Amino acid sequence: MSTSAIRSVSDHVKDLRDAPSHWIDTAIVVAFHDRFEFVREDCPDPSGLLRSLEAHGGVAIGLAGIYPAESSPGAFLAKVFPEFEGQAWMHRHMDRLRRIVSKNVDVAGPAHVVPYRAQRE
Repeated sequence: MSTSAIRSVSDHVKDLRDAPSHWIDTAIVVAFHDRFEFVREDCPDPSGLLRSLEAHGGVAIGLAGIYPAESSPGAFLAKVFPEFEGQAWMHRHMDRLRRIVSKNVDVAGPAHVVPYRAQRE
């Protein structure tokens, strides 16, 4: 990945605000070596929080949210930021997040990681 491919905090916050309207509990996923942190859509200062998390070693890797369903709790969805598409380390992080969600949250069905480009539907 070249340095020019790295997007800004403002870009990521814009992505959060532009997330599909049918998603609920949408957040920016910030990966650390040993954990995940989230910048939620209802955060009063998402730029400040994301900058702080990045200053402490976190990397914003994508968006996550729940696609609600009438007859079940919904499905976990994640969209990878374009600068990380196709990178194995990022997919390992998203797989780990999917496993955490499936074990700890009452979400029906499999988790889905979808290409970032599909977000703008």
